[in-house]
Amino acid sequence: MNKRTLFLVAVMVFALVASFALLQAGDKSMKAQTVEGVLIDTKCYSMGGFTTNDHKDMKGNKLPNCATACASMGIPVGVLTKDKKVYVIGLPAQGFAQLMAKEVRLVGMHGKFGADNIFLPEKLYVKENGKWVEKPLPKGMM
Repeated sequence: MNKRTLFLVAVMVFALVASFALLQAGDKSMKAQTVEGVLIDTKCYSMGGFTTNDHKDMKGNKLPNCATACASMGIPVGVLTKDKKVYVIGLPAQGFAQLMAKEVRLVGMHGKFGADNIFLPEKLYVKENGKWVEKPLPKGMM
């Protein structure tokens, strides 16, 4: 990883930790919300706008299951909505690795901390054969 990527990951980790602390403190800036969109890895999306699991590097080489690999390494995942908003999910990315690039619906708490839209899900649904199916949430840090 280059320095810029490490810096972005560090900032996102800090934002996630801060969001958990605020939630525990009963912060009033958190709002109940439902978010629907595609599950993305924030690194590849921010570097190239990739929203699929398989993408290409800057040289055009194919990177199969790249989003799954990024999430497995702990790079934060997010939901990209139809109106192009990104909500960073405040749970460990590894738990979402097998769902990358799928259409999801999250029900939970949302807060805006600086430039980051942090979403703390309480329920997770994945669209399968045109229907929403509830899935277990990955375990959090607490």
